[in-house]
Amino acid sequence: MSCQLNKPLEIWINEDLLLPDIRPVPLLMHLSPPETNPELQFWNLLRDKLPELVKIHRFTHLADAGNIVVIPHSISSYYILKKEDKLNKFRRQVLGAKRTLVTFASGMEFNSFQGEILFSAATYRDKKEKLIPTPQWIYDLGEKVKISKPSIPTVGFVGNVEYPSRINSLILRYIKFSDSMVNWMACNPFVNRNLNLGRRRLIARLVRKKVINEVRKAKNLQTSLIERKGDFFNLPLEEKKRQRAEYLENIENNAYILTMRGDDNSCYQLWEVMSAGRIPVFIDTNKSLPELRGMKWEDFCVIVPFSEVHRIGDYIQAFHDKLSDDDFAEVCRKSRAAFDQLLPHNFVVRILEIIAKSTN
Repeated sequence: MSCQLNKPLEIWINEDLLLPDIRPVPLLMHLSPPETNPELQFWNLLRDKLPELVKIHRFTHLADAGNIVVIPHSISSYYILKKEDKLNKFRRQVLGAKRTLVTFASGMEFNSFQGEILFSAATYRDKKEKLIPTPQWIYDLGEKVKISKPSIPTVGFVGNVEYPSRINSLILRYIKFSDSMVNWMACNPFVNRNLNLGRRRLIARLVRKKVINEVRKAKNLQTSLIERKGDFFNLPLEEKKRQRAEYLENIENNAYILTMRGDDNSCYQLWEVMSAGRIPVFIDTNKSLPELRGMKWEDFCVIVPFSEVHRIGDYIQAFHDKLSDDDFAEVCRKSRAAFDQLLPHNFVVRILEIIAKSTN
């Protein structure tokens, strides 16, 4: 990006869209209290940096707003609180008033409006794609104890494979989905952005079951795979703690960790695995990833197209065989380095450059 930020970018936010006790979008993070959770303290680095990068103006009447209007929270927050009608009406008003509208969608599937700058973790490699890929900032696990190159690739996974749904269970009972049909559904932006969450969970189940089954069939891998059902975030606190500890232990004890899409074409595990300095085995469902500077995703990530998942053992083995012990350690270092590069206090400059360039 050639655009240079010579002065703070001036942005406007609507007071009526501010949601109490809800995390704001990255450009407004310094308006919220500092994080005390060790796994979330990377946000504090952004808070420290933002005052010299952005200047925030507040308004209640759109006529009082300047050129760049930013939605204060992720779109998903308004949908969860059933305020999407109010939000979408305002989005249309901003665009109708010839303002630049900046929106963040986190990892959920959304269509952008014509002329809107929408940053999202659920993006596709598609010539019609208008969403701009961003990392999915969940937690920073901290670089785990270094692991030596194993003689046999050790592959871990902990996560949902089944999503309880009576309707989806009925669909699966009466319809047999071919691998090519699952691949088409999982990789297609039109399908995903026009299906509700429940139907997208059917796609997630089909993808994840297929991947897990193929990994288990691979004779050349040592696997540690824990399949779960249901929604982790709705569990009782003690069970949530137990499952979280099991998940972290699985990442720490394995060299390679499966990362794949779930409800949406995004994957927060990818970022957590990178933060821990482990090697992601990324199941590619036509996902557009943020550009890296000075390295490529293939440098530290085993990328397996979903259409080729029946050969996942070959992909992992080929990646593993080309590494000496020192090379293996360097790949783990690069995984963490890529995560550091994409942390919000570093990535925010790219966001601001994109916005500034679009308004010049």
